[in-house]
Amino acid sequence: MRTVRVIVIVSLVLLCRAIPAHGATSSGWQAVQALPLHTHVQVRTDSVKSDCHITSVTDDKLTCVEASFSRSEIKSIKRVNKTTSTLSGLALGAGMGAGLGAGIGSAVNAGDSGSILHVSSGKSAGVGAVFGVVIGAGVGALVGHSANLFSATIYKR
Repeated sequence: MRTVRVIVIVSLVLLCRAIPAHGATSSGWQAVQALPLHTHVQVRTDSVKSDCHITSVTDDKLTCVEASFSRSEIKSIKRVNKTTSTLSGLALGAGMGAGLGAGIGSAVNAGDSGSILHVSSGKSAGVGAVFGVVIGAGVGALVGHSANLFSATIYKR
C-alpha cells in the first residue's frame, strides 16, 4: 500500500505542475506574435486542426513550416507540450491503475479461502496494484501524448 500512496502523491504533484495558472498567459494576438520562431503549436480553424512550427507571425497571418493561416480563420492556438502531457498522463494512469488494480486484486480472492491458490487479501491487492500500475501507466502515457492534455491556450477567437 505504501507504493500506491507514493504513486498517487507523485501523480498529484505532476498534475499540479502541469496545469498552468489562470491568467499566466495572455490570450490576444500579441501573445501569438511574441512566440519564438519554431515554437510547436496546435492551430484549430473552422475546418482543420493542425500541429505546426511557427516561422512568422504578422498582424493578419500565421505562417508555419507546414502551412499558413489567416488570422480570421483561426479559432484557437495552443502551445503543444507533449513531454508534460505524456509524463502527467503516465503518472495519472499509474495512480488510477494502482487503485483499481488493488481493488480488483483484493476482491478477486476475497471469497475463496479454501482454494490452493488463495493468498491474503493484502497480498492479492498488492499484486493487483502492480499490474494496475503497469497497465495504467502505459495507457495514461499514450492518452497523454495523443491528447496533448496540458496545452496552454495562446489565442482564442
